[in-house]
Order: sequence, then C-alpha cells, then structure tokens
Amino acid sequence: MLLRRSAATLGVLAATVGFAGCGSSSSGVSAGTYVKAVCNAVGPFEKDVASRSGALNPSTIKSPTQGKTALQGFLTAVASDTDRALGQLQSAGSPNVANGQKIESAIVGAFAQLDHAMKAAAGQANSLPTTSPTAFQTAATTLGTTVRNSMNGIGSSLTGLRSSELEKAAAKEPACSSLNG
Repeated sequence: MLLRRSAATLGVLAATVGFAGCGSSSSGVSAGTYVKAVCNAVGPFEKDVASRSGALNPSTIKSPTQGKTALQGFLTAVASDTDRALGQLQSAGSPNVANGQKIESAIVGAFAQLDHAMKAAAGQANSLPTTSPTAFQTAATTLGTTVRNSMNGIGSSLTGLRSSELEKAAAKEPACSSLNG
C-alpha cells in the first residue's frame, strides 16, 4: 500500500517536471535544441520511474524485511535515475529565449532537489525497522510522507515557468510527445 502510493507520487513528480522541462532550453542554444535535450533527459527518467513503480507489488511482500528491501531497491534505483537525468539537464545549458537562464536554473534546481531528496530517502530506508509489521508500516508511512512533501515543494518551484518559444519547440519535438504533462 505505502509502496504503491510512493511510486505514484514519483510518477506525478516526473510528469510535472517533464511538462515544465519541455518548456526549457540550454545555454545559448536554440529553443529546439534545448527542448530536445531536456525531453531526452526527462523522458527516459519518467519511463524508468513508472516502470519501477509498476514493478512494486505490495501483495508479494510477506514481511517487514522484504518490504524494507523492496523500498530500499526502489528508492536507490530512482535516486540513480534522478542523478543521471540531472547530469543530462546540466549539460543541456540554457535556452536562448527570454528568461532562458531562469528557466534552465529552475529545472536543473528542481532535479537537484529531487536528487537530494531521493538520496536522502534511500538512506532513510536503510534505517527502517523490521522488528514488527506495525513498526515497519509506521516508519515507511513517515518516509513516504517525507518524500511526498519534498516532491510537492519541488513541483511548486516549477510553476509559472512559461516560454512560448519553448512550448512551440516542444510541440514539434518527438522526444517531448511521450512525456506525461
């Protein structure tokens, strides 16, 4: 139950960041070049998170130890996915559009925050108690709430970022068409 909710929350964040990301570009590069780079970073990230979320099956978890292992693996993998996407976004630079550096900075900043949050959550998962199902569920629920709150804050940092040039470029870019946002 908790694993499914945490996975769904990550999927929502990926979609939110993906939508905002398609409105961005790299430093001094054209809107089309930037949008392609961003969508090529965010698209695989979003798909990986969705796949990992779908692979979590709470009905197969029979003990707190199995739950802890599943949550550790999920959060560690998502942290790795986030780190990879962050590196690609940092390499994209900033778009040569109005407020391009501000847009690029906000998107990279959001993924940097997400990267930090996922690494912290993965570390916290290592400390989940396995002495009883109740203790595990309570701690896992608290961890899920922490992750959710962190992601809500990150998503809100992307609101209000708009660029008609980037939106037009995203509408033409095949790499952006698969993003959920």
